[in-house]
Amino acid sequence: MISSIDQPNRIQMSSLGENGRFGNQLFQYAFAKSYADKYNCVLEIPSDWIGRKIFKIEDNVLTNPLPMIDGDEIQFGEINIDMFGFFQHQKFLDIMDIKKVKEWFTFKEEIVDLFVKPKDFYVAAHLRHGDFVHAKQFCTITHECYVNACLENGYNKEDIIVVSEEIMQPADLGRMDIEHKGENWDFLYDFLVLMNSNVLYRSNSTFGWWAGVLGNHEKVYSPVVQGKQGEHMICVDFVEGNHPCHMEIDNNRHSDLYLV
Repeated sequence: MISSIDQPNRIQMSSLGENGRFGNQLFQYAFAKSYADKYNCVLEIPSDWIGRKIFKIEDNVLTNPLPMIDGDEIQFGEINIDMFGFFQHQKFLDIMDIKKVKEWFTFKEEIVDLFVKPKDFYVAAHLRHGDFVHAKQFCTITHECYVNACLENGYNKEDIIVVSEEIMQPADLGRMDIEHKGENWDFLYDFLVLMNSNVLYRSNSTFGWWAGVLGNHEKVYSPVVQGKQGEHMICVDFVEGNHPCHMEIDNNRHSDLYLV
């Protein structure tokens, strides 16, 4: 019989997969994994989280429940807790090692093999509309704004691929088998198009930011959305760099985020 003293310390994230969409979930896992590593704990996550299916992740499944603590209330060094939150403040990014994060988010070979790069060289522009439209806490940027920004920086219109929930890519772009093993992975194809582009004009979203982090782009441009809260279908400036402060409009949340 194993005594309690022999039991490994644990960190759980039982809500992973239920709290926000793909980009938000990458933040949550990256923090939980970084925290568990820092404090020598075993990380436990749901067995059915999408990350297990697409990344080379081999963390333990959930076992006996632990006390759930909201991210804003976590005292660094606490162990044997179940974390809940978005984990997008600078204090959470400070314990992340970008090299390790990229290793954790390495796609499985079977996923890589499903994706065919649309062109040898292309510029990806990510329109984040969907549930952002009409939301008071976000803003949305027009298709024309992205295209014009690309052209102003010397890129050819024929090299621009616009990625959006509202736009189905032509069949000749080589869409992957998104109905893979019964899973609808439309979002994954879009993510891989963004991540594998030569140049990325990302959106004001966590999805676009993570595509910038995990890719090997020649350049990444971010939209400047501060002060545009509640404004929709507008045009904004773009600045070079994958700046987290341009994910959303809430300056208190993302104004000084960085991950190096």
